Amino acid sequence: MEANKIDGGERRFILVEMEEYADKLTAERVRRVMAGYDFKGTQSTELLREKLNWKKLQNFQKIEEQVEKIENLHRHEYDKVKKTVKDGELIVTGEKKVDQRAEGLGGEFTYCTLGAPIEMDKILTGETLPPFVDLATVLFHTATNLPGDPAKVDAEKFFMGEANGQMLWLVYKPELDWLKTPDAALSLSFARKIAEEHPKARHLVFAPANHTNPKMLAKEGLKVEFAPLPYALYRVEKA
Repeated sequence: MEANKIDGGERRFILVEMEEYADKLTAERVRRVMAGYDFKGTQSTELLREKLNWKKLQNFQKIEEQVEKIENLHRHEYDKVKKTVKDGELIVTGEKKVDQRAEGLGGEFTYCTLGAPIEMDKILTGETLPPFVDLATVLFHTATNLPGDPAKVDAEKFFMGEANGQMLWLVYKPELDWLKTPDAALSLSFARKIAEEHPKARHLVFAPANHTNPKMLAKEGLKVEFAPLPYALYRVEKA
């Protein structure tokens, strides 16, 4: 975030925290760095870190010019531009005295939490069957590369969400006996129903089995595509 502010870049990052203080401590630090925070003392910002070796020392003039360029560009932002050599690295930092509040770096971030693990081998045996919303959000992300929104999931209608003009559906219930019935499949009647209710959209339907085929769907002008659930779940339907 600091580097983006310095050079106007668009770097992105993922920060992972396993402990329970992820939101109250870890994410809160990011929020404060973005918005600014109460602080009194000297704030240091790294402007350059360059590994030194014999070849670079032979052409040290180039390094001097790089440092001078940084000083000219950022001197007005800091009280002092400090240059040090530590552990074989040239480090240039900008130092600024702060009396009350540190300036925020701006930017934005999304805070997410992981749901319960979805273990396909346990779905196969029926040992654990994830709730509809958990499986739906995972499949939605897999299909669209976008985060699934649990608030938009409707288990009763088998609806997962919508992205880029396509509606995504999941024919699934966390009941092993039900998954072995013909109801756990994309049927022609289900394809007709969703196409009639949402005629302008394309539809992608995840299901353990398929009672249609592309020729049948195309004949009726149904913009519905079948996507088999992960193979382990598909074998549950066949068991």
